[in-house]
Amino acid sequence: MARPHRLTTAARSVVWGQSAFVGGLLVCVALAPHLVLKASEVGVSNFGVHATTVVPYSVAFVGSVIGLARAALRVHRPYAGAFVACALCYGAALVTTFPYHVDPGLKDLHDATGIVTMVVSFALGVVALAHERRLAPVLALHLGGLAVGLLTLIGAWHLLFLAQVATSVAFSVEATVLAQRVGVADAA
Repeated sequence: MARPHRLTTAARSVVWGQSAFVGGLLVCVALAPHLVLKASEVGVSNFGVHATTVVPYSVAFVGSVIGLARAALRVHRPYAGAFVACALCYGAALVTTFPYHVDPGLKDLHDATGIVTMVVSFALGVVALAHERRLAPVLALHLGGLAVGLLTLIGAWHLLFLAQVATSVAFSVEATVLAQRVGVADAA
């Protein structure tokens, strides 16, 4: 009888971290739906500057950083660097959130951090696709989210939250699959 397929420690770390990320953001939406349910929606970062949502927002990002960093410890090289880069991007996005309303330069820094995070996470998705061709529809979702983000950036359409949700969901799947495929074998 075949042994059931189990997630590697690396993949479990990603699942844990991305579950914390999505769960924290869901709590934010539940606490302050008015921030994202309007014609010109704002991005995820607005949850990090409101007293009612700053804690679940912070927990979401810290959870993602921890999950990605733990996965980096359990995957083969050079993939560990990709997971570290993603963890650093999520950490930078969190840290630049808090002061971005203070100064236009800090907002630009935060926006640039968000763009880099989206690009780096997409690059990880491309690497994951190279290992698992069935991820093509997920990578297409990721690319669609990037396209909506670009349209938001140039001012043609303002659906930043939608872009961030699409790219985050795709990234969660891609990172989990990649961690599963390139994870260090767990002891039996």
